[in-house]
Amino acid sequence: MSVTRWWVAGLVGVVASVAGCGGATEDAPVAESSTSSVVATPVADEPWDPCAIPDSAVEAAGLDVESKSTNLFGDAPLSDDWMTCIWTDPDPGSWYFLGVFSGFQSLDDLRNNDRFGQFSKVEELGGYEFLRADRPSGRSCGFALEVEQGLVYFVLDTMGSEEPQGDPCVEIMRIAGSLHSSLPPAAS
Repeated sequence: MSVTRWWVAGLVGVVASVAGCGGATEDAPVAESSTSSVVATPVADEPWDPCAIPDSAVEAAGLDVESKSTNLFGDAPLSDDWMTCIWTDPDPGSWYFLGVFSGFQSLDDLRNNDRFGQFSKVEELGGYEFLRADRPSGRSCGFALEVEQGLVYFVLDTMGSEEPQGDPCVEIMRIAGSLHSSLPPAAS
């Protein structure tokens, strides 16, 4: 199976993970590229847009700014309930993609989704690391943070059939730490 097919298969798993939370929206606006270092404040009727993370922060986190997408399957968002943004690590040799999801749901909603499990507190970031139950061990990892208006979570999935070039949980914690200051304020 080609690397692209594995990558798409991984994203399909993430989409399926949140599919119970909403459907596709055809006329929803797509976020423009941001070069500002200001974090966007969510509008009361829509979640914070993770594509508003400044390109400079994305690049500093070691992600490929040019790979930014809201949906690898077209222009429509993945869900009515979740704002999404997806990046890969830079080529050559990309070994993962990172999805950042934002919605009005709670951490309990994520915990109650049987596609996710093994939640453990990450004190230094004020959130929780978790694993995807539908992915083989060592191929995926997540991080969730409750924010003032809902939940932001990251999912890192490896691409292709080759072994990961690192530990997905170590990598996602590095990225989450780097992007932490670009996220909405944590819930109190």
